[in-house]
Amino acid sequence: AVSFEMMAIPGGSFQMGSPEDEPFRNSDEGPVREVKVDPFFMAKIEVSWDEYLTFFKQTGAQGKTTDTYLNVDKADVDAISGPTPPYGAPDQGWGKGKMPSMSMTHDAAEVYCQWLSEITGRTYRLPTEAEWEYAARGGSAGPYYFEGDPKRFVKQGVRNKLFGVDTTGINSYVAYMENSGARSVPPETKMENPFGLVNMLGNVAEFCSDWYAEDAYSQYSDGVLINPRGPAVGEEHVIRGGSFRDGAEKVRSASRDYTRSVAWLKTDPQIPKSVWWYSDCFHVGFRVVCDYNETE
Repeated sequence: AVSFEMMAIPGGSFQMGSPEDEPFRNSDEGPVREVKVDPFFMAKIEVSWDEYLTFFKQTGAQGKTTDTYLNVDKADVDAISGPTPPYGAPDQGWGKGKMPSMSMTHDAAEVYCQWLSEITGRTYRLPTEAEWEYAARGGSAGPYYFEGDPKRFVKQGVRNKLFGVDTTGINSYVAYMENSGARSVPPETKMENPFGLVNMLGNVAEFCSDWYAEDAYSQYSDGVLINPRGPAVGEEHVIRGGSFRDGAEKVRSASRDYTRSVAWLKTDPQIPKSVWWYSDCFHVGFRVVCDYNETE
């Protein structure tokens, strides 16, 4: 059985993106937009190996090449083809259990949500980029959902090179380059954000449902954006939050990144390449959201 601790995220408005004077800001984080999102539920932690491998065991095909297409249109669970066994250990030997699952493709994460919806009767999906940032901020407007200046948490700058990085504050909340030992961490090692979510920043970066576009925020029409879903088409998907291998500049609430589908399959020996596992991506996972139903 798969059980998630889901946190109720109240609907509301926020400023999406970062102001031009935020340290380490990238141009794709602007212009800042006022965004309104409806309430939803979000998993407290990133999908763990326990949760992901339940899907793997129930749907996983035995052959490595029999399910190279995604069979996602069928209504019943049996028809959802599952992930073939990956080459190599997808957990990098760091341990499974409650550790965040990673290395699955964006497609596989979406099929996982479909499978979860089928077995629970609720609608699970990946968060939109707007939902993700709203949830990560938890009402905060600064670089992080805790107090702190990104410049103090990185090695750049004379003072930090001389005296070392001041990781007070960030250590309690974020697994990132300066404290992670170059690997993911168990969720209970970090404190939660104002909405009760853990590891929204750092640990493993997280898939969103949106296509990535550098100018996504300026593509929208003027005025308040209500439940925006990103560009209609694209090549790569948004990933958010930064990971254990990133510096403090990339684990800010507004920082944006995207999948590298081709590069992340470079060493996959299969022909055709796996649709289920990235062979060269060990820092990205996901968390699920569930649509909020007024009747519950």
